[in-house]
Amino acid sequence: MSDKAKTTGAKTMAELMARQTDSFKTLQKGDKVKGKVIKLTPQEILLDIGYKSHALVIEYDKQKLDSLLSIINLGDEVTASVISPEAEEGFPVVSLRRMLDEKVYGKLEDLYKGQKAFDITVLDVTRGGYFVTTDDGIRGFLPNSQVIEDNFKPNDKVSVQMIEFDKDKKRVIFSQKATKYQTDIEVLRKLVKPKEKINATVTTVTPYGIYVEFDKDKNLIEGFIHISEVSSERVEGLMDKFKTGQKVEANVIEIDSSNNRVNLSLKAVAAGEFELVKGKYPLEKSVKGKVSKSSNRGVEVDLGDAKGFIQSTKIPSGTTLEEGSDIEGEVIGYDDRSKRIILSPVLKTKFIGYR
Repeated sequence: MSDKAKTTGAKTMAELMARQTDSFKTLQKGDKVKGKVIKLTPQEILLDIGYKSHALVIEYDKQKLDSLLSIINLGDEVTASVISPEAEEGFPVVSLRRMLDEKVYGKLEDLYKGQKAFDITVLDVTRGGYFVTTDDGIRGFLPNSQVIEDNFKPNDKVSVQMIEFDKDKKRVIFSQKATKYQTDIEVLRKLVKPKEKINATVTTVTPYGIYVEFDKDKNLIEGFIHISEVSSERVEGLMDKFKTGQKVEANVIEIDSSNNRVNLSLKAVAAGEFELVKGKYPLEKSVKGKVSKSSNRGVEVDLGDAKGFIQSTKIPSGTTLEEGSDIEGEVIGYDDRSKRIILSPVLKTKFIGYR
């Protein structure tokens, strides 16, 4: 072996010639180069890329640097991207971030496909949710709509699953609810169908709607009843009318793919029940009831299993229908909005006319 081969570390003349050839090659910013890890410390990572000098790996993000140190070892063959062909000290500066992203996103993709839960860390709080990061430094978003326990603070740990993952766009959406509820849209579509009636339990009441949960084939599912689906009439004081733990019966409206839950309706159940009531009280049927409430618009009548209403225009002048009094009426129509049977009073007194 020649003295020159000894000084360069080459074992053969062919290797020496190859190294000398490499020493004359030029690097351009953005080039991809292969190299071997020859030094690996928190302070410095060096690669032998077959160039005239070793390449220095630069990574200023501490979290990503920690990830690098955890996934590569001395002697590993890696692919780096050239940041600077030659620094002031004469060596090239490279980055392993692309390789790191490929490995980390590959790991996330496995977690996403396997629907596995893991911990993330809250970085910042916004009106719509939380900016978070994984232990490997991949940032994503946890929307308020996917949170079970609210009021997280920066540095809080949250157990989540991924509900949206786009490796190309580097878009990752997390869900805390997915660790408790079935959130797979295709599974939800198989489990529940529109217009299906379900029994649910109230979990949270807000000014704009009611969150509920129900079980279907051993899958716990979250449902949401918007305030507009609570009743056909104007609803006020929703938080006073419904309580956590209360049982409700609702109809399925649709699968909400944006929020990974099922939208439900209470008024649809009432509408279906009213159709049965209408069948029991056909037009022109005579009925008996008690006056339950009187107003300028008319009187409400308790029919036992239904509500009736007599408009003030149908009440003869001078006739007073007091609350609690018995009354007979005839079915003349229906108020689908308020779910009431419209009645006309049957007069017991016959008026005699004079010629």
